Amino acid sequence: QYYRPCGYTFFCTGLQSWTTWQRFDFWVLFGSFACVTGCGLFIINNLSTMVQSIGQPDSLAGNLLFLLSICNVAGRILMGALADLPRVHKISLFQGVASVMLFGLLVSAASPFQEGDYGQSVCLTVTVACVMTAYGGSWVLIVGILADLYGRDDFGKDYGLIAMGPAVSGLIFNSVSALVYEKHAAANGNDSGVCFGNDCYRGSFWMAATAALVGSLILCQMPRTTRSSSIE
Repeated sequence: QYYRPCGYTFFCTGLQSWTTWQRFDFWVLFGSFACVTGCGLFIINNLSTMVQSIGQPDSLAGNLLFLLSICNVAGRILMGALADLPRVHKISLFQGVASVMLFGLLVSAASPFQEGDYGQSVCLTVTVACVMTAYGGSWVLIVGILADLYGRDDFGKDYGLIAMGPAVSGLIFNSVSALVYEKHAAANGNDSGVCFGNDCYRGSFWMAATAALVGSLILCQMPRTTRSSSIE
């Protein structure tokens, strides 16, 4: 026998008793959360170049950044209040959040306006408001869903693992959108690498909208729990 620190034994015992990651429904939730939050990170990381690509002034980017922050906070407060209501299905709320995000992305993906049109800036504003409200709300809802479905004993590990989903999806979404952006910039003959026109991000908006739809649909496989049922 050899000496093992108390912390080492505690850590190993905790991992051995952790079985949430072995459940199929956990990975369904992981995929849905990754899809929805990845859409939000796509908007956050590309907002300034989106404004530039549709021929709008830099002041719009500043205004949208302010709107982004407000809607992010508002979504968290709103979903937190709704999730605390009795007999409310948090999974259904999460599907609603994904649907709001889907709508916002489709507004810009299917926009009929041309570069420089005022209507294009309106579409992007609606997209930012819907997507960021849903993005903020999803981070609040996932906490309650994890606690209701898998308990609080391994909550730290459950949350730590599922929080890796946005990191993976955000990397994928932003990498793909960058490739699409660069492709259209090269097609326009712009040596500076700057892309102008609705097509710069239209394909990426459709990609994100598809992800939001998938994130909503796969939640149909998840069990429904309410605040009262989890307490009981």
